Amino acid sequence: MINGIIKLFYSEVVKTNIKKMPIGEYSLKDEYKEIKNLTLKIDSLMLKIIKFMAGIITLILAFEINTILGIGLFLIEILYVIYKRNLEQQILENIKNLKDNVEMTTLGILTDRGKSGINILITLLILGLITNFNWSIVITFIVVFLFTIKDIYSNIK
Repeated sequence: MINGIIKLFYSEVVKTNIKKMPIGEYSLKDEYKEIKNLTLKIDSLMLKIIKFMAGIITLILAFEINTILGIGLFLIEILYVIYKRNLEQQILENIKNLKDNVEMTTLGILTDRGKSGINILITLLILGLITNFNWSIVITFIVVFLFTIKDIYSNIK
């Protein structure tokens, strides 16, 4: 009972303090933005190092298995790097063109009913995974899926 009273008092104090807070947008201080950018750069660098090390290890293993396999894997890795850089440049150019040429229009495709249908589908999928897809759950999933698709399709028209 004492815990309930303390919890009630604490929740009321928190509610009143939250109501006193300013409504405007909050922004990070510049020093925190710099720390955030630094951590993002470190994470990106670490991911690149891990990828590079995985490539080197597979290349060494391939050369130990067979020289031709190693040379083939080396050529594949070089082609992958070239392909990835070209693809990255194409994607950046396409994004720039989209930003310049396309107006963003929002369509009200999902209503509250559609959103709840999708939530139910996700819940049924998780329940199905837990119960190894019992037949009743599969049939319920199919029915909810059909009604959700019907609702979304009717909003598109």
